[in-house]
Formats: sequence, C-alpha cells, structure tokens
Amino acid sequence: MSYRKKHIKTKIYKLKKPKKSIIKKPIFWIIFFLFVAIIFIFYFFVFSSIFQVKNIEISGNEKVQSNDIQDFISNNISQKIISIKIWSLESKSIFLINYKKLNKEILDNFPAIESIKIGKKLPQTITVEITDRITFGAFCDYFASADANGGLPPDKEECFLIDQNGIIFESLPQVSENMIIVRNPLDIKQVLVGENVIAENIIGIISKIDNNLRNNLQINIKEAAVSSPLRLNITTNENWEIYFDLDSDIDMQITKMNLLLSGEILTDARKNLQYIDLRFKDKAYYK
Repeated sequence: MSYRKKHIKTKIYKLKKPKKSIIKKPIFWIIFFLFVAIIFIFYFFVFSSIFQVKNIEISGNEKVQSNDIQDFISNNISQKIISIKIWSLESKSIFLINYKKLNKEILDNFPAIESIKIGKKLPQTITVEITDRITFGAFCDYFASADANGGLPPDKEECFLIDQNGIIFESLPQVSENMIIVRNPLDIKQVLVGENVIAENIIGIISKIDNNLRNNLQINIKEAAVSSPLRLNITTNENWEIYFDLDSDIDMQITKMNLLLSGEILTDARKNLQYIDLRFKDKAYYK
C-alpha cells in the first residue's frame, strides 16, 4: 500500500472515532457536585428547622406588652420562596429576615416605641431591644371631625400623650393634675397617633421654661399654647400667663422673667397677676 493510501485511511479513521461522553469528562462532575452542594447549602440555611426562628426575646419595653410585639414579629417574618396560585412555600429562616423593613413596621404599628434595635442570636433567636417614648405631657385640642352624614358635629376635646420630640403616641382619656397640657390651635385637624404635632424645638423651649419655673420659683406650668407662629403662651398653675416670642432669644426672656418674679412681683403680688409679656427686647410688661 502506498504512502498516500495509508495517509487517507488514517484520516478517515480519525474522523469516524466516537466522541467521548460528556459525563466522562471531569468538568461535568465538578459542575454537578458544585450544583448539588449549592442546593444542599440553600436548603440547609433556608428550610432546615435548625435556623427557623422559634424564639423572640424582648427587652426595654414598658408601654407595650411583650406578647403583642412577639405576635407581630412572628406574623411578619415569613418569606415566600415559591408561590404558585394558592400554593406557596414559606420560610422563617433567621437569615432571610429583612431586619430594616421589620424595624420600620414595628415602629409604624407601635407608636409608643421611640426606637428599636433588632439582632439575631443563632441559630433560632431574634433579639429586640426597645426604647419607649418618654412622656413630656399631654397634647389636647378641639378637633372637628365629620360625622356619618358628612356634617361637622360640635368640637370635642381629645388628648394624647406627647413625647419630647412633639410626637403623640397614645390616646389619653384623662389628664392627670400635674401634667403639662400642650396645645397648637394654629393647626386644628384630626390627628393620628404617631404624628408630629409640635415642633421638637418648641417642646425644648417649653421644657426649659418649665424647669426654670419649678426649680427657681416653685411655679408649675399648667398649659403651653403656640398661639401664633412666633408666640408661645404659658399658663401657670396660679392661673396667670407668660407670653414668649419664639423668634427671639428665649434665654434672655427667661432671665427677664426671673428678675421680675424675684424682684418686682413677689409671691403675694402674684395672686392678682394676669400676665407677663416678655416679647419685647428691652422691656417686660405685666398686669
């Protein structure tokens, strides 16, 4: 046989040689076992009972019952993995919880909570540290609301607990005698629990005035009303008023008030006092 024929036969033989099956290739088994490992890891961390949330530890709360928070969290941590029409596959894996979203939902549903910190304690426990709102006083006003027929019934006073940030967080059927009543007659509308009804800086001003009156003069604030955008009216427990300018130096106005009440207007004279007006820079008026 000539060299040319041999060469042709060799080429034909090579072309007809069967291809090696893919399952016999090492790369196939590497990918296969990698895929199986991923499925196993996914199942282990998502569906294994080891990491399903079973315990919810609550601390720091006084205004909200622990059971209420635990029930809320338990009902809001399930994650749908697969959903087909009416059938769904859910998981309460501690690794799948959206803690930022859960934090917001708790604050939205429990206004008495000021802040919350949620953590996880592996393998099955969620920890919840709560900071309650600190009561500053009572927010009261006459809110008009439409009745069933669309008309406006006579105004009815409603009161709520208000914190140092000016947020109302709980309905208050009755105001205690030593509680400061805060009013904002400039914005009469139906209010919602969790709403900011008084600016935080104004609450801070009221608090500063209250501390000064109580500590230095043994006078308590009965009511504080923002009667105009620049005016704060304070009613004392002795039933006379003090007028402050919210756009001027509050510390200077408090100083003028102290000088009057410790000098010109003594304790006996306060029985006939009607008001002290501190809204003018260089002078203070009283009657």
